[in-house]
Amino acid sequence: MAVVALIALYVNIVSGALVRVTNSGLGCPDWPLCNGRPTPAFHFHTLIEFTNRVLALIVIIIAVLFAITAYRSVRRSSRWLWRGALWIGILTFAQGPLGGITVLVNLHPVAVMSHFLLAIVVLLISVVIVLETFDLTGGWSSRPPGWMPWAGVLAALWAWATIISGGVATMSGTHPGSDNVPRLWNLLDAVYVHVRVAASFIVFIAILLIVLSRVVRAPRPVTTIAWALVIAITVQVIIGEWQWRTQLPWYLTLAHVSVGALAIALAGGFGWLLVVSRREAPATTD
Repeated sequence: MAVVALIALYVNIVSGALVRVTNSGLGCPDWPLCNGRPTPAFHFHTLIEFTNRVLALIVIIIAVLFAITAYRSVRRSSRWLWRGALWIGILTFAQGPLGGITVLVNLHPVAVMSHFLLAIVVLLISVVIVLETFDLTGGWSSRPPGWMPWAGVLAALWAWATIISGGVATMSGTHPGSDNVPRLWNLLDAVYVHVRVAASFIVFIAILLIVLSRVVRAPRPVTTIAWALVIAITVQVIIGEWQWRTQLPWYLTLAHVSVGALAIALAGGFGWLLVVSRREAPATTD
């Protein structure tokens, strides 16, 4: 159920990005109805927005069921995992009315960014729960150095800064969610900041991975996520450069946001594995 919730949350982010980059955010200008009707009219923007609402409802149901399942299965054995699942249910449920508010304020950039960043927060919580549920946090051949948990925190925070600056750039560009929606900032300035934040994050990750390869033998989950992160970042750089040189077509912006969400999920998972790398393994009894 943890994996199902993680996949559903990611798909929901991609669906929301599709609404924004196709400028369909006001395809249904009211909420919870769509143009005063329970079902949408057969128009492109209306169908995109309404489909996203239906998908969001399904994701809310999955998240709530996940919280209930965790309550029944791990409430006594792992209270913090149960609380994490509970927060996924609560915050995902909150996305419904927050999405409604975002529509009712005509896609104000602050509301749109809040909607997006809350989705990323829930996604990161879900990543941690999956890693812990499948016991992927141990297996270090030797005790890692004391600076490693702090490196994990820094990696996660740097990734967070990158996704925020990227979101600001998107909300300052040609795809704010609908026509005649105010931009968050000047596009050139937003991209200038985002590129430098992203470049510094890439340099930090590269240095960190080189150092890790020399000072400790990491377990397979760490190396797997690290390689996946390197691939995601590489693809993200290629898409980012491509979309900028081709005047930001919506499909490349959608790919950029989608890979970006995947990259921050991987960065969050990688950072978490480093944060808990010095955690004592639970005692076992014969």
